[in-house]
Amino acid sequence: MSIVELAYVERGVPGGVPLVLLHGLTDRPATWDSFISGLDRHTFALAARGHDRSPRAAEYSVDLMVADVAAFIEKRGFDQIDLIGHSMGGAIAIRIAQEHPALIRRMVLEEPPAPPRRPPAVHVDSFPEPDEPVDFDWRLVDPMRRGLRAPDPAWWDRLPAITATTLVLSGGESGGLIPPAVLAEVAEIIPDAKFAIIDVGHCIHDDSPEAFASVAGPFLDSGAN
Repeated sequence: MSIVELAYVERGVPGGVPLVLLHGLTDRPATWDSFISGLDRHTFALAARGHDRSPRAAEYSVDLMVADVAAFIEKRGFDQIDLIGHSMGGAIAIRIAQEHPALIRRMVLEEPPAPPRRPPAVHVDSFPEPDEPVDFDWRLVDPMRRGLRAPDPAWWDRLPAITATTLVLSGGESGGLIPPAVLAEVAEIIPDAKFAIIDVGHCIHDDSPEAFASVAGPFLDSGAN
């Protein structure tokens, strides 16, 4: 498995438990700027492979993106972190928490895609490549969307392995991409998880940064730093 060294934006003074933030598909680390600006913490907003300043790669998959993030954390020798993931970043965060449970102290999952338990896979139409330049590798869009929607009963079976205190956030029925009932079930299966709805759509931290910060900030602060 070929690991990519991820670009990132680091803020804050080292000390305490660092916070790692993972953006959604086609997004970038700057999406977290507003939220991070209100924190007094050491933070790392990562750019997934093929996004922003991270290298373009020959292959794109959830497995590879998980491996990239795990390698980033291991390289820095962190014993424990807090973790936030939006959409695709939430899927990556869940896998990290499943595979390295002792590493994650507290975790915020914002509209994470939950795969079907059984076939058929969710149908994914291909998007036409835009005429204007984009700041991500267009080749990653289709394989990542299909990978996130592929049936995976083991994903559900591994949720009880997560030991992190977890907050699962839904964007609501009207604008969220993941049905709130599905995300509520995810929170029920994770042993130490809470569920909340902020009814503003899929990208809560961008569309309603104050509401996101008012929920996610105190949740993260409630753990001793």
